[in-house]
Amino acid sequence: MKHLSKVLPLVIFAFGCLNSSHAWAEPEPGEELFIFRLGYFFPAFDTKLRVNNDQLGKGDEVNAENDLGLDSYENIIRGDIVWRMSERNRLSLEYFQFKRTGDRSISRQIQIGDQIYPVGATLSTRFTFDVIPIMWSYSYVKTDQWEASVGAGLQWSKIHLKIDGSASLSGISGSREASADANAPLPLINADVKYYIFPVWSVGAGAAAFTYKLGASNMDLQGNVLSAVVDTDWWFSKYVGVGAAINWFYIGVDVEGAKWNGEFNYQYWGPQLYLSGRF
Repeated sequence: MKHLSKVLPLVIFAFGCLNSSHAWAEPEPGEELFIFRLGYFFPAFDTKLRVNNDQLGKGDEVNAENDLGLDSYENIIRGDIVWRMSERNRLSLEYFQFKRTGDRSISRQIQIGDQIYPVGATLSTRFTFDVIPIMWSYSYVKTDQWEASVGAGLQWSKIHLKIDGSASLSGISGSREASADANAPLPLINADVKYYIFPVWSVGAGAAAFTYKLGASNMDLQGNVLSAVVDTDWWFSKYVGVGAAINWFYIGVDVEGAKWNGEFNYQYWGPQLYLSGRF
């Protein structure tokens, strides 16, 4: 929770300014110009990957949690902003990063890229995944109690994998490093709905999906992206509220590029708690 101790004072100050401000017009449900959210996300992961090599051929499929010892759970700061450009048009921007590490003495021989690690080798793994979704939504239904929207956008995904293996066995001595990188915008089509039980309390749900085949950043990618969220918000003042959500996300990618040739399947889900501000 070390990140929270650094961010929380700034968050409290910013939301306190919003709550005490008289410069903004009072926001009505569904009519806010901006909505900010910042909080903590507690996901669980399931990661499978394969890194091929031109000389050694197809690499081994690796479960990053079981084979490499990556953390199965993490807590991160997650934030987003929504701008209502007009009565029925919204633009949202979000950012969060997963940064996981692991150490494991492997129980089977594993080929990752241009390296072959024998049974008993100790692998130190660093895996980072940056996520920046940018989404536009249009509200085709908008009443005092309901808002239903469809839209489209891009999720910029940056993936970095680094593995350092060491052993003093017949098949390997000293240290050997393998790495892979992917960086590309992934298109999404989304739909969401929100219901205002009371003006200060709402529940909502959303989903996004896309099957794609594209070339980006000196690589070719094909696969699919799926995500879903269920959330609820409570506004305890005109400008400040709290919320909770359950998020699920899956990405499956076949990659052909200079820095990664293989496949990547990544899934996470978990609860999120956050503070909200609006005006």
